[in-house]
Amino acid sequence: MAQIRPFQAIRYSKSIITNFICPPYDIIGEQEKARLQKLSPYNIVHIELSDAKGAKNKYKNAADIFKNYISEGILQRDNTASIYFYEQIFEDRGIKMTRRGFFAALKLENPHSGKGAIKPHEKTLAKPKADRLKLLKAVKANISPIFGLFNDDKLVALNISKRIAKRPPISTATDKDGVFHKLWVVSDEDIVSDIVKHLSNKKMFIADGHHRYETAWNYLQEKIQKDKSYSQDKDYNFVLAYLCPMQDPGISIWPTHRVIEEPKDLEEKISKYFDIKPANDFNKLSKKEIQPILLYKDDKYRTLVIKKEGFLKKAMPDKSKYYRNLAVSILHYILLPNIDAAQFTYVKSEKDAVMLAKKSKKIAIIVPPTPVEYLKNISLNNEMMPQKSTYFYPKLASGVAIKTA
Repeated sequence: MAQIRPFQAIRYSKSIITNFICPPYDIIGEQEKARLQKLSPYNIVHIELSDAKGAKNKYKNAADIFKNYISEGILQRDNTASIYFYEQIFEDRGIKMTRRGFFAALKLENPHSGKGAIKPHEKTLAKPKADRLKLLKAVKANISPIFGLFNDDKLVALNISKRIAKRPPISTATDKDGVFHKLWVVSDEDIVSDIVKHLSNKKMFIADGHHRYETAWNYLQEKIQKDKSYSQDKDYNFVLAYLCPMQDPGISIWPTHRVIEEPKDLEEKISKYFDIKPANDFNKLSKKEIQPILLYKDDKYRTLVIKKEGFLKKAMPDKSKYYRNLAVSILHYILLPNIDAAQFTYVKSEKDAVMLAKKSKKIAIIVPPTPVEYLKNISLNNEMMPQKSTYFYPKLASGVAIKTA
């Protein structure tokens, strides 16, 4: 089962860290990167998405920046191994929500075996893994956490998190989306022991950060081969993880929509496999067991509903019903099969997806969010959903707590 342990985090020495944190690297565009760089010379984006400097490539420059932040006292390492409780307060479509969890060091397991306690659910791409591995090898630290979910049916971890939240936080931040971040450093032996023990009989479902997890695993394999004094206790056997109970009321999963050039056989596929419903039916039908797809083309919307469940079974014979019933699966196996994931433009906002489709004379595919229960069952079946099947909101901030590797 999942093995975690406390760790001595490297953290910003200031208590208000608004100007120092950044979103995960893979959702930072060039404009956002420039904004974060201007926000502070100590913003963690200077490491996460470093630029080349003179003869130094961007990875070597990131490592030097990291060392300089530490030598200047901007970043400091905690003296005591701790669990770091983390809270994000945000609004989701007008509803105020709070998501509670904690940072810990999570023991790495082979993400490809399907036999361990760590359960991924999304396929990964080679290019971002190669980039993150170069950064990890240079900096020798996990700058960004992976996001893990676990079953907390008796609410043990959730209740501990609520008790911790009554203490004054050690650091806070407010990001540009208005999300309020709070961090607590907890080294109480009884609490740390309870959390470690509680997780020891749990499976861990990777919600976000699949590329970072696989990168950490690949880094570990290199260390095993090259480190003559290798032991299973060394930091690189563990990855920085934010762990959150599935029962947390603050979990919000957004869909990720697609924009793409219209395939020649699109209308043929629609006619053969789908019933067409009014656009207004999309939200209501999204609550059904088999999810619909909302298609935007030529200034018109159509809700597409699969005609027969048998089509799903034939297209995905080796998949569970949870996998088959997802709109993203129906999209990639039936509506637009054999199209490489890299050909899609991925957009989190329905409005932005439609605007992009209009501007580029392409089509937009709107999908419902993936329910947490579907994600859990798909992961337990060791199935990998298509890339960008889930978007957990809000994203975890990078730079709140850093773990050496």
